[in-house]
Amino acid sequence: MAEIVLCPLFQVILEKATSHVMKKITIISLGFKEEINKLWQTLQIIQAVLEDAEERQVKEKALKIWLTELKEVAYDADNLIDEFCSKATLAKRQTNLLIQVTDLIPSMIKPFSGYIALFPKLKEIRQRLDMLAVQRLNFNLKEGFVKRECDDEGRRQTGSFVIESEVFGREEDKQAIIELLLSNGEGGVQRDISVISIAGLGGLGKTTLAQLVYNDERLSKSFELKIWICVNQEFSVRKIMKLIIESVTKHKCDYLGMDVLQSQLRHLLHGKRYLLVLDDVWNEDQDEWDKLRISLSDCAKGSKVIITTRNTKVALIVGTIPPYCLKGLSHDDCWALFKQRAFACGEGHPNLLAIGREMVKKCGGLPLAAKALGSLMRFKREEGEWLHVLDNDIWDACEGEIGILPALRLSYSNLPSHLKCCFTYCSVFPKNYVIKKDDLVQLWIAEGLIKSNYSARQSLEETGNNFFNSLMWMFFFQNVNKGDDGCVTECKMHDLVHDLAQSIAGNEVILLEHGRLPTELAQTRHSSVICDPELHNIPESLYKAKKLRTLNLLFPRGNLGEQAPPNLFSSFRYLRALNLSGSGIKRIHSSVSCLISLRLYWKIGSASDITNIHCRNWKLPRPDTSAFSTTSW
Repeated sequence: MAEIVLCPLFQVILEKATSHVMKKITIISLGFKEEINKLWQTLQIIQAVLEDAEERQVKEKALKIWLTELKEVAYDADNLIDEFCSKATLAKRQTNLLIQVTDLIPSMIKPFSGYIALFPKLKEIRQRLDMLAVQRLNFNLKEGFVKRECDDEGRRQTGSFVIESEVFGREEDKQAIIELLLSNGEGGVQRDISVISIAGLGGLGKTTLAQLVYNDERLSKSFELKIWICVNQEFSVRKIMKLIIESVTKHKCDYLGMDVLQSQLRHLLHGKRYLLVLDDVWNEDQDEWDKLRISLSDCAKGSKVIITTRNTKVALIVGTIPPYCLKGLSHDDCWALFKQRAFACGEGHPNLLAIGREMVKKCGGLPLAAKALGSLMRFKREEGEWLHVLDNDIWDACEGEIGILPALRLSYSNLPSHLKCCFTYCSVFPKNYVIKKDDLVQLWIAEGLIKSNYSARQSLEETGNNFFNSLMWMFFFQNVNKGDDGCVTECKMHDLVHDLAQSIAGNEVILLEHGRLPTELAQTRHSSVICDPELHNIPESLYKAKKLRTLNLLFPRGNLGEQAPPNLFSSFRYLRALNLSGSGIKRIHSSVSCLISLRLYWKIGSASDITNIHCRNWKLPRPDTSAFSTTSW
């Protein structure tokens, strides 16, 4: 169920509406000044009740509809103000002067005639906002903000961040899987390949269990090769074969033909006993699995394949023995995991401990839920805060959502508005995506999700790093990698956390994968195009997303061509962030100059035409071209 968060966007619009540039523009005529002032006043009136509206939208459908309409108008207002500011920048360059508070002589009117054309649109947006401001009275919304932001400095002082690798309650499961791997099979007769499936609900820890098994020293003595492949929802035999070859040879595989791939793979595995883990398998097509099995079969007896899957049907199709159905943690193990995250070592709060045990019952034995909920409570020490979370309606509101854990939804709902927006934005990345922290922070800045007023003593990048750390502490990011200096450089999102982000984002964020296109793109603001090697153009349907703000072109072989499509930029004139690094584009069409709001882009090659962009005095960072890389492409 999509959720709407507008507080940060309204703050951005209010700041823009009262900016120095907009004040200069209002000098043109009293009519402009009057409309801008009315717009600003209406925005303030609505902003006063936004937090209450956002809190209540989960249960009140009419309020959700009101917020949906408000979101559309707010984005239109934001885009319009950007157009005003863009024209001001262009006019300044053309005339080499700012609007002066002097007599408005006819010679000065021409450079600003473009503003006049925007006046009807400004009036129309203001009237739409006025109507919504009146409608707010129907919901008895409360004014004022509830400050829920935690003290970041206080968080650092605890010094007890829990190591992710610590696992509870899986020793018996680990031993059971290892015994299956080391056994000779039914009747003491070894198969060439045995397939063991670990099946269970998302968030149970199937991948964690597989990792525990994979790294056990006993297996290193029994298998000549150990290979780990993350499959995800697209079961591509060709891609899996290439990844196996790369894992064994430690070199990039450039083979394209199926026959060549099969020959190379069979050669590498010939006579060897191997352990292959295929993590997160969704494919139910027996034929596809059979194609892969043929390529894996030229091996020594006793080779084993482990698959992890959320789907019991998949486990039954591929497994050579009944699936190992992973169960939830016991209450005690779940409690230990929660307590490790929620309390510092030796910390004693008898009342909170009792409430915490009741909370853990709602985690359903899911380790991911226990971790997320424990992280949520780590910085709350008032009994009333814990009781509020325990009794929160969100548990019931999320009960019917398949794959979305109530505990994760609850963790999300307790984030301050600016972190909600930053988290939801991450759904623009595909699952199993390696997210580079610095690039993510730059994207947040480009989208206006990080403002200087959050901390006057910090740069936008420093504030963004704090936002990232806050989400990491709340377990929204995992598989964190650090640089030599100990600072986090990249991370991933757990599938279940990604599902949560997508559920909240709704149609606002769309991943266009392998030619599968949604029918409704009018409300889409952020999109990644993820294409297979055979595709050489951008899907035509995407051009319907006229209000797009983020566009990532992720073509696996850079096969979009060196010249950008002529209509790429003219179709998406409100883009804030553009990633061309995976497209192969080296030359930019002159229509790029119409991107009035572009703040950030990734390029490949020289792309010299990018200098044609004018962007309201924004500096366009040029990150490393390896940005947005992912281990699975």
